[in-house]
Amino acid sequence: MGLIALEAAPPLIGSGEAEAVARELYGLCAQAKPLDGERDCNFLLEVSDGRRLILKFIDPGLAEAIVAGQCAALAHLAEQAPEVPVPRILASLGGMTCPSAGLAAGAFRVRLITCLPGRLVSTVAPSQELLRTLGAQIGGLDRALRGFSHPALAQPLAWDIRQATTLLPRIAQITSSRLRPLAAAALEPLPSLLPNLRGLRAQAIHNDCHARNLLVDDRGERCTGIIDLGDMIHAPLVFEPAVTMAEFLNDGLTSIDGLEAILGGYCEVQRLEWEDVETLHPLIGARIALGALIMACRARSPGKGVVSAAEWPPKDTALQELAAEALELLTVTGREQLTERWHEVAGTGRAHRAVSAAAITGDTSALTPMLRRRRETLGAHAELSYERPLHLVRAEGVWVYTASGERLLDVYNNVPHVGHAHPSVVAAIARQARRIASNTRYLDERILDYGERLLATLPAELDTCLLVNSGSEANDIAWRLARLHTGQSGALVMAHAYHGITEAITALSPATTRGKSPAHVQQLAAPLATGTAAATADVLNAIQRLAGRGFGVAALLIDSALTSTGIFDPPLGWSQAIAAAVHAAGGLIIADEVQYGLGRSGSHFWGFARRGFEPDIVTLGKPVANGYPVGVVVTRRALLERFQQETGFFSTFGGNPVACAAALAVLDVLQSEQLLENAHATGSYFVDQLKAVVATQAALVEVRGCGLMIGVEVAGLPERSGAATRQIVNGLRERGVLIGAEGPHANVLKLRPPMPFRRQHVDAVLEALTEVLRRLGPH
Repeated sequence: MGLIALEAAPPLIGSGEAEAVARELYGLCAQAKPLDGERDCNFLLEVSDGRRLILKFIDPGLAEAIVAGQCAALAHLAEQAPEVPVPRILASLGGMTCPSAGLAAGAFRVRLITCLPGRLVSTVAPSQELLRTLGAQIGGLDRALRGFSHPALAQPLAWDIRQATTLLPRIAQITSSRLRPLAAAALEPLPSLLPNLRGLRAQAIHNDCHARNLLVDDRGERCTGIIDLGDMIHAPLVFEPAVTMAEFLNDGLTSIDGLEAILGGYCEVQRLEWEDVETLHPLIGARIALGALIMACRARSPGKGVVSAAEWPPKDTALQELAAEALELLTVTGREQLTERWHEVAGTGRAHRAVSAAAITGDTSALTPMLRRRRETLGAHAELSYERPLHLVRAEGVWVYTASGERLLDVYNNVPHVGHAHPSVVAAIARQARRIASNTRYLDERILDYGERLLATLPAELDTCLLVNSGSEANDIAWRLARLHTGQSGALVMAHAYHGITEAITALSPATTRGKSPAHVQQLAAPLATGTAAATADVLNAIQRLAGRGFGVAALLIDSALTSTGIFDPPLGWSQAIAAAVHAAGGLIIADEVQYGLGRSGSHFWGFARRGFEPDIVTLGKPVANGYPVGVVVTRRALLERFQQETGFFSTFGGNPVACAAALAVLDVLQSEQLLENAHATGSYFVDQLKAVVATQAALVEVRGCGLMIGVEVAGLPERSGAATRQIVNGLRERGVLIGAEGPHANVLKLRPPMPFRRQHVDAVLEALTEVLRRLGPH
């Protein structure tokens, strides 16, 4: 089979014929105006009812499977990602997506699609911001296409970069003596690159996101549409940004520097790997050279579809000059320099090189011994924090130490609640481990001592506890308790909440389900500027939506710190209004205190007390025993005893004496070292100092939270601020400070240190943060 699109020639059809087809097949009275097209004959339909639609007469040489694939792709996007601005297919009067139309020149398949608003990007001078926005929109398209598969994606397309080698013998057909050697040099690395491309992540991609297939609003600020999916293929994901970067450079619409904006926007939404970025330079050059070869192979007359009668694209000579200039820019700037810059933009810097080189070549000798062992033992995608991974060998208080002797300030981990390797906790674990580590089917004083001490800190009606091994297990048990008690199965959770890893709790954790929830789960809006009345209306509407799907409310599961939602500290009225509505609907309140409990707020021992509501169930996890695995469910005796009776629940390790000894020691240290008071004093100082920084830094927007649970929102559109946040997080890591990122767009700096964190530690964070922001500059 020959290459598709090597010789483009749209069918020759008149406007009158298009109007007749629109009337006969779709029942539309419309005026047809011809539009440009490489292989299809396109018309803009001005319908009598005011609508604007696009009627496409499809290239008669295109196989039926490929036509069906284009329809399937648009249907997939409409169903899975309606927010992606691509055209929608309109069926004919007979219900067909691609009916056949009989014309004087023969039978043609046609497709009617919506006309997206805006104008072609090729008609504006794209700003850096617009280039970044376009990159982000294309990244969103690729995210939506991840699950799409169709035989048409294997079409032998001339515009597939991998096909360029088959056209190399035609290099002599390029008439420009300036362009010919540049194109040959750009294609030279391709044969040796092709085997490595097979190891890259691949999926369905648009493969043709150039300035004539992208629409922008009238102000030239926002991408309003991505059109023409005719060149879709299954290919390495990196082809998508490579093609776009190549086309914008080749069209003279951006400089070399502007390519960083396209790539940066793309990677904010669709992350690339180190090995992907390593291939960008040769792929961009190959795509530009491929375009020159295809143009050289085609006839050069408007009637055959190569040169449009419109102002864009320019004549063939001008095209060759633009291509030559683009290839010269790539050559002069150099692969090494550009690749280094692109790694920085994509967030795939030096730290990824050894790990990712093995992924593309399969050669684990490129890895350090520990990374190789980790990859082989835990799998290549086991998550690692920071671009330059940490090999921690010991810790003390608020400091951690690496194998290479680095000392880093821990402003992230709440598991070592009273400080890393606290001697009292270590001693308690060692003493009990020397005695016995049994289970709760035997009598032991340790679990009773701990249970009594813990319950004494809680409201009197919460008088019984059950011990398990993690916060996930605790939340799972709490959810089972709520369903058993209420006889209902509907759940309310906060937007982008995270509550654990069991199957049931993952369903209640929209942070891990890409924002989507199953039918029995309804999300509530983040506080933001929401007042009491709005919060009440939100929860009542959510309850009504659950009822409409046949679910009564079993429980509201809420992280009292609102951590994954973005770290908020709303007024009492907000929480009280929601809790009252849930109780009125017969549901229970489950307070997830894994993040905020045991004094982290600085004002109250429990987060729900700061929020001003009374829970029916409280769950604890991570910090309970300073790193020793313990989870706790606290509730009313009647609820727990019924659950025990009906399920016979037992956990082999839950509540074992060693775990309880560690948890008791944590309560002792919290009291003896007055760590709640320290959280208040240090946290207030931290918040005040951060607010002073935010007031002088355009890169930061707002400080949220209190005590030692603080969030700082990074400025910018969500698709941009997430990348800036990653740069700040990794920049601080390089300066000896460990923090995290949080929120639906991962654009909130998460500051959640161990409880012994003091003012001098705050000062160290602020100094490092100021330096990172200075180097980051405007974004």
